[in-house]
Amino acid sequence: MLGGYTIGYLYYAITLYIVSGLLILYIDVRDLGKDKKKKKEWKISKFIGWFNIATGILLWVGDMIVD
Repeated sequence: MLGGYTIGYLYYAITLYIVSGLLILYIDVRDLGKDKKKKKEWKISKFIGWFNIATGILLWVGDMIVD
């Protein structure tokens, strides 16, 4: 049983990181950029969006290297 198939959730996590990062950049950053009073929230949302995308890409590249 040790050499059998395993269920991995890494690809789901990679997809969620990248999709959530794109959605944050597309929806949240765009809407917060219109309001001049929320400059700090705009910067944080922009950072979180790019961080999610970078994390997803790094996990994907890391998985390709390991395999």
